[in-house]
Amino acid sequence: MIGKLAVVVLFVIGFGIGVVLYLINISIYILSKAVELFLYILIASIGIVVAYEAKSIKEVMAGIDLSVRLVIATILGSILGGILTALILHSDVIVYLAIALGMGWYTFTGSYLATIDSYLGLLGFTANMFREIATILLYPILSKKYPIEAISIGGATTMDTTLPIIARFTNTSVTIIAFIHGLILTLLIPIIIPAIMATNPKTFIPSNR
Repeated sequence: MIGKLAVVVLFVIGFGIGVVLYLINISIYILSKAVELFLYILIASIGIVVAYEAKSIKEVMAGIDLSVRLVIATILGSILGGILTALILHSDVIVYLAIALGMGWYTFTGSYLATIDSYLGLLGFTANMFREIATILLYPILSKKYPIEAISIGGATTMDTTLPIIARFTNTSVTIIAFIHGLILTLLIPIIIPAIMATNPKTFIPSNR
């Protein structure tokens, strides 16, 4: 329980520090590069630990098989979420499908949709950023009963930004599954979103935005 609470507290503290640094005009570029470097080091460290602790190639192969099935479940769940959101908001299903199928990769989703319309870019960025935040906050809680199923919340982020959280609260097998799951989605998203948007040449933009 203390470990789960620590994750939430550290996230809030980090968010607060980020706001303060922004307000005093510390270069966002420098900060982002520093965080990026730290993230690469952290992921590399996790990779070393996973490779060291993996019992066999068979365990890794089993992780790949389960990851593929989890990827399918994540995509289907995202599609369902996009459709339901569009119905609730009485909006364009295609647009919300594209946003939902960003699956946590907010930098790509936001940037790509912004080339179509700035409002869509904002929606894509914000919705998927919240998905990453939800993973950071909820996975420590859900991992106790649903360590593998809860990986789906993170979408593509499970290969990088949320991987340390998953590794912290589970084991080597689950970490392998999470990494492969995120890697496959990261390769698919740049294909899926443009394909979805290509089916809707006249993008619907709410008149009351």
